[in-house]
Amino acid sequence: MTDAESHSGAALGAIAVDGADAAEFLRAQLTNDVMRLGPDRHFLSGWCDAKGRTLMVGRICERNGAYLLIVPREIIPTLLKRLRMFVLRSKVDIADYSDELHIVGVSAENLPPANRCENRGAQQWLGLPEDVDGRARALVISPAAEHATPADGMATDSEAWERHEIDSGLPSIRSATAGLFVPQMLNLHWLMAIDFDKGCYPGQEVVARLHYRGTLTRRMFRLRWRGTQPAVGDDVIDESGERQGTILRSAPATDSRAEGTALAVLKVRAVNDALTTAGAHLELLALPYATPD
Repeated sequence: MTDAESHSGAALGAIAVDGADAAEFLRAQLTNDVMRLGPDRHFLSGWCDAKGRTLMVGRICERNGAYLLIVPREIIPTLLKRLRMFVLRSKVDIADYSDELHIVGVSAENLPPANRCENRGAQQWLGLPEDVDGRARALVISPAAEHATPADGMATDSEAWERHEIDSGLPSIRSATAGLFVPQMLNLHWLMAIDFDKGCYPGQEVVARLHYRGTLTRRMFRLRWRGTQPAVGDDVIDESGERQGTILRSAPATDSRAEGTALAVLKVRAVNDALTTAGAHLELLALPYATPD
């Protein structure tokens, strides 16, 4: 598969949450607090089930008076159904805006700082954290009817963008991995995607108990792989065949990089073992942010 081809299932879409009660509704659902947002800010957040297992990792921003949840298009139908179950009598409208908006990734100069939004004409630019090599990145949201792909723009389901996301240590939840991990296993606490001071949300007691009293025995690591590219949801096993983790994202080798890269949630005690998937050997790589175990 080449960069001209799509990275199946990874394309980003958008859920719009609008209405008089939209802010309160999302505050009661997400791991991060939308009350801390403004038109010039965005952040990463999770959404969990009642057992504290992550159903979504998305980037949240405001646009035209509504909130956008930027998530893989693959999981949007399931998210819409589940989110609407919590609306009850709230004045909230939840809709799939993936066809109304065009979302691309950019790695270039003169981008907004991480977690900042800038409006450039009809486009909304969301600054993202730098990757492990210090490359600045952004997401660009445009009305689909008048979008113009910026210079250096990359489709969000391209292998090039997937490498950038992996090299930035950013988790993604897809259909194969939904409901498997509490947010801290996805490093969301180190990515400032959990507000431990705000009110309740689904699974909050589980998340808080792990934060204040528990020990994190599994978390996300960045890896290189050699062999057959792992797929999202593939098991990671040790030499004895025991399952030690799960692949979250993967990208192939390039002309300038001999090995492919991946993100996986692994048992912390097993990270120094010889780890493989069904067709690849794995080795640890550094993440671009601190992980104080």
